[in-house]
Amino acid sequence: MAVRHSYLTYRDTYGFPVTLAGRQVMLRVGRIGVVVLPDALGAVVQHQLQPEQLAGPVFTDPRAGRWTFLLDGLPVVAPAHQLLLTDAGARILGRDEEIALPLLSESSSASGDERRWLWPPGYELPRPEGFLPELLTAVRRFDLRERARALSW
Repeated sequence: MAVRHSYLTYRDTYGFPVTLAGRQVMLRVGRIGVVVLPDALGAVVQHQLQPEQLAGPVFTDPRAGRWTFLLDGLPVVAPAHQLLLTDAGARILGRDEEIALPLLSESSSASGDERRWLWPPGYELPRPEGFLPELLTAVRRFDLRERARALSW
């Protein structure tokens, strides 16, 4: 029930390009961009974005130690910046890649190892043009010890 409900809500309410894959709802990257960051960097980026009203839907995957940010379109990254992002453990998903979204539940309790929304969809997705400069600023400030930990996954 939760899988079908989640699928229909993502598709009909939020307009996300989703498909069902067993017990998962998969988002196809394209019209919606996806940036995946290590936990520590994700928290820094979200903290930077909120005051600028650039924060968008963000979910966490505690098992993987990652935060996933959804954007209104695919980010375009200069090659020099791509190396910086890779070194920080950041990943920008490419067109037609898929990622499992958290299942929506009427219960607010999720086990500690499930993907869950930190900031759920329901408002405008941020544009990559506003998100990327904030991400690059956060990466440049990101502590080297945190980078080493992020790369150990």
